[in-house]
Amino acid sequence: MPDSPIAPPGARTLLYRGDIQACAPWFKTSVELTAAERYFFRASGSWTDWTQVHDPNGSPMANLRLFERFIRCKEADATWFTLVGTINKDPASFFAIGDGRRWPTGWIAPASGRLFCFANDARLMYFNNRGAITLEVWTT
Repeated sequence: MPDSPIAPPGARTLLYRGDIQACAPWFKTSVELTAAERYFFRASGSWTDWTQVHDPNGSPMANLRLFERFIRCKEADATWFTLVGTINKDPASFFAIGDGRRWPTGWIAPASGRLFCFANDARLMYFNNRGAITLEVWTT
């Protein structure tokens, strides 16, 4: 992702720009989310699961269909290797970020706490992941 001070539509302040490592089951960002505040995301790049390359949106994997019950985030729009966010590592707060376009008017935090991110994979399979996605988090 090229360096750009241009905010997503509706956003104004860049809070975070950094790489989310594919091998990290809980990547801790420096972002402290505030309940009821609106956040915007932009992510780019690719990461690899074994030999399969994915962008931040992830993709369905026909060869992993038998293992879908083990995928960490089961939200309808989260597939294998989708960039996922969570508040304070709480599974009840999992949400798909992807490349950020799924939240064109922003995402409103349901609670306050630290933003953690991860590649949506089976919990014990992070050892074969590599690469990183660059994530930007913006606010109004």
